[in-house]
Amino acid sequence: MKVYCSYDPEYDVFIKEVVNIILDKYGDNLHLSSLEEIELISKEDIPYETDGKVLSNRKIIVTSRLYELLPALNVKELLENNNFKLLKKTLYHEMGHITDMTFMPKLYKCVLDNDEINENYIASLFWLEYIAEKRTSGFEKVNDLEICNDIVKRKWKCSMADPYGHYNEKNFFYLTKILPYFMARTKEPTVRKFYLSNIKNKLLSEYIKEIDDELKSLELIQMFDEPSVLIGLYKIIDKYYNIFVRTNKEIV
Repeated sequence: MKVYCSYDPEYDVFIKEVVNIILDKYGDNLHLSSLEEIELISKEDIPYETDGKVLSNRKIIVTSRLYELLPALNVKELLENNNFKLLKKTLYHEMGHITDMTFMPKLYKCVLDNDEINENYIASLFWLEYIAEKRTSGFEKVNDLEICNDIVKRKWKCSMADPYGHYNEKNFFYLTKILPYFMARTKEPTVRKFYLSNIKNKLLSEYIKEIDDELKSLELIQMFDEPSVLIGLYKIIDKYYNIFVRTNKEIV
């Protein structure tokens, strides 16, 4: 497997060391035979904020955002650093996607090989991100509630759904893309209750509650790889897309 950073020699050395740490500690839980490359790129090369992304079953990219927040690039000095734990979690999360591709190739095909944004794409994207994030929730006791805090403080007056831009609180697609992380990181009832009580947009609270009920039902099913199983999830997403857009167009 090739692990590298083309634009910064120090990051190149560091990412190689971090990947080895992940593989040594968690490799027995992963299936990575198809993975050929892990590349660290500049955060400026991605139009929206992200720490990692799977491009295919052969390649993972991670961005420099968390790496730039580190006080040093010496692993021994970073053992208790939260950003260091987060970047390790990101790598493990993306490796988890590679592992899941082995068992759910049809669902991943809906996301990675689909040129059309349709019901199978949306529902599969949500479910796959949710189960990958749930796997890494609480990773090394890391504090990873930043995205939850961000979701709560935004107004989410969504009036459109654009998968290719407008990564802000007016975009229902963007909200739905990041919501799986919120759902996985607030699984503990007291944490979920805290965040729901602080959401200003009550429509978003209703959306979260319906999504949560559907996720609980899906989790009772043994591992599946048929997009049709996710039709209930898609119907909720589609329902709230229409409500959000209709509500916010009326306000305008």
